[in-house]
Amino acid sequence: MGGIWKKSSMVIVIMVLILSLIGCSSNSNNGTADEGSKNSNSESSTGGDAAGGSTEPVTLSIFGVVGSTVVNKPFQDDQVMAELEKRTGVKLDFTSELNVTDRAEKLAIMLAGNDLPDIVVYNSLTDSSKIQSANAAMPLDELVEKYGPNIKKNAGQAIELMKQASPDGKLYYLPGGIGNVQFSPLVNDNSWNIRWDLYKQLNYPKLETLDDLLNVLEQMQKLEPMNKDGKKNYGLGLNLSETWGQLMIDKAIANLQGFVQALPNDAYIDMNTGKLVPRISDPDNIFWKSMEFYNQAYRRGILDPESATLKYNTITEKYKTGRYFASTTHWSLGGADEQFITQGTPEKGFLPFMIDYNKQNIYVGQATYNGDQFQMFISKNCKNPEAAMKLIDYLYTNEGTELLTNGIEGVHYDMVNGVPIVKDEEIKAALADPNHFVQTGIHKYDHLRRYIPQNNPNGYPTEFRDVPETVAKVMTAAQKDFMEHYGYKTVTEAFTKVPTYVYDTSVLGSITTPAGSALQAKEQQLDAYLIANIAKVIFQKNDADYAKAKDKFLKDYEAKGAKEVFDYYVETYDKAMAQSKVQ
Repeated sequence: MGGIWKKSSMVIVIMVLILSLIGCSSNSNNGTADEGSKNSNSESSTGGDAAGGSTEPVTLSIFGVVGSTVVNKPFQDDQVMAELEKRTGVKLDFTSELNVTDRAEKLAIMLAGNDLPDIVVYNSLTDSSKIQSANAAMPLDELVEKYGPNIKKNAGQAIELMKQASPDGKLYYLPGGIGNVQFSPLVNDNSWNIRWDLYKQLNYPKLETLDDLLNVLEQMQKLEPMNKDGKKNYGLGLNLSETWGQLMIDKAIANLQGFVQALPNDAYIDMNTGKLVPRISDPDNIFWKSMEFYNQAYRRGILDPESATLKYNTITEKYKTGRYFASTTHWSLGGADEQFITQGTPEKGFLPFMIDYNKQNIYVGQATYNGDQFQMFISKNCKNPEAAMKLIDYLYTNEGTELLTNGIEGVHYDMVNGVPIVKDEEIKAALADPNHFVQTGIHKYDHLRRYIPQNNPNGYPTEFRDVPETVAKVMTAAQKDFMEHYGYKTVTEAFTKVPTYVYDTSVLGSITTPAGSALQAKEQQLDAYLIANIAKVIFQKNDADYAKAKDKFLKDYEAKGAKEVFDYYVETYDKAMAQSKVQ
């Protein structure tokens, strides 16, 4: 998830409870978050009076915030959610999240039936066009002006960019991740992650090129052909059957070569020039180098042959049960490292590697100064938009972000000499139980976060686990071994030695084709073709068949208007960059 959406999209048909029974209260709302600072950790504190002084909270229904595997009832009773309700006077109803295995599919069903909850968080990489076409979002300009002081303060430039991208100049969508710089001292979500214990058993073989990676994964399969349950192991797998699964194909390969993908599907930012270049429609670019890699992996028995039909939940389960040895991101492991520790094998774990990388520019740290792809809107179905906006405004404060990210002071962390220190018992509990976050709520609602500055105004990290004293405590045995072997001070030290390793994707992420336009229709056709047909290219058994499948794919793709769509993004991106002040 961060990162791209810690996304889960699968094919299922769901009965949705009647939203009029679970929607917002019609009570008016007065005085949730205000701009004034009330404690050293925040810009605002609400006092729980979102329902206009009523002792009963306002109920708002919501979708797109959590993974289906951690929601099994409409109302969450973890510590973070209980505290959020106390502070804002808003009770969130997650009914629309129940039993969802394909978020994109569920969202499409709700849009088609005009059955949306009050607040929706969606992945703009995959869902923007269908949401805009449905005209389901409420205009937010007046609501932000009246009830959004923290939105204006902390996301002013971001919402202006959103307005610029809007066909009528109005604000409909609110970006998340404002101000974020995603780069951890212990893990990396944008590079190859390899099973360290097996790599060590192989005596640290050469791992510089993609061919080296194929060889190493093949050796790992020989070393551990089956998992402890007697099931066949593979080097890696892909969730190609999901709408966003194709984004994982070139993720680590392109990132390490300095090509950034944010939006749309057929565009990279070339870090060498800062310009857009085609992602899919150029037959000689890094995307097709990635396709060749996966085709070779398939032909050598390294790629799970079920990848054409796999879903994200199944992928993460295979990582956690030891069936895969490499991943293009850390978050897609689904907590495999923690699972290994729980099972009494702490020496196991995935560590980030720089394979086939650009010596000047790599995209392993994502900056989203103007917002990430997890955009939010208030649906036209909402019966209490004022309460919704006041809740959202609280999410644009340091206090709101730090609650969702770190939990509650005195419960999950203590302030020691002005610095937040995660409690030892919290660290131990999280290491002992991979599902501990389900009970606490810490990082359970990451897609709800709207404003994530790298540091609190007082100087310490917004992510309290990145405080140096805590980093030393949360390190796993595998991470410590990795650092000792290479002589690193942090797991990701090698990345920081490349001149540019962080890039801001927020401007490109704010751009879409005009809603309801012929251009948007062409883009939708291109995206649908990509998702439906890319596996057919990868799963070819020889060079000749691969070349034929690639050629057919490109001809079909180009015939659907790829150049016209790409040219629109180039022109619009250049204008947006000229108007914005990217930090």
